[in-house]
Amino acid sequence: MTGSENNRTKEELSSTILHTASQLFREHGVEAVSMHQIAKTAGVGQATLYRRYANKADLCLCMMEETLAIFRDQMAEYLSSASSQSVRNRLRGVIAIILAFLDEKSKMLGVIHAHKLSEKNSEDFFQSHPYHYLHGLITDLLLSADQSTLVRKIDAAFIAHSYIAVLSPHTYRHLVQTKGYTQELIFEQFCEMYIDSLFLTKE
Repeated sequence: MTGSENNRTKEELSSTILHTASQLFREHGVEAVSMHQIAKTAGVGQATLYRRYANKADLCLCMMEETLAIFRDQMAEYLSSASSQSVRNRLRGVIAIILAFLDEKSKMLGVIHAHKLSEKNSEDFFQSHPYHYLHGLITDLLLSADQSTLVRKIDAAFIAHSYIAVLSPHTYRHLVQTKGYTQELIFEQFCEMYIDSLFLTKE
């Protein structure tokens, strides 16, 4: 361990590593930054880095925990402020927040997803806390809709699952980077196909 590491607590080292990784990701992109580069820039040995984070996906996952907490707080604040609006409009607002999050964090989420796919015993995303959180939120919103406003009787749980599956980081990045869609266009297309089609009127 280097002298600079000896002068820092475990918490300070972890904070330095995460801050350094975040800065490097912003400057160069998540995929272009190596663990070696993170360790060197943070002023820590690679052994120190790997003791805390087994790989870049593990590091990204740790960084995402705080980000996801902020995301949930933002979603709760929005739903509270929009409580008097129709279910259709609240669903559109929820999708707008999800897309903004994907636009900002899709590369980091992609690294995590790719690594999880390569792990034989990794947790399925559909068993994860973020999935259950979003599925419960969207399902509850759909179930709260006045049946008289709906085109047909709906399976709220299935629709919620479909929303999350369509709005995957991989799909979002493909639409933006390969197909040339903007965040705004994805939002409008998604809402027209998957939300507006459920309701009799467009408010």
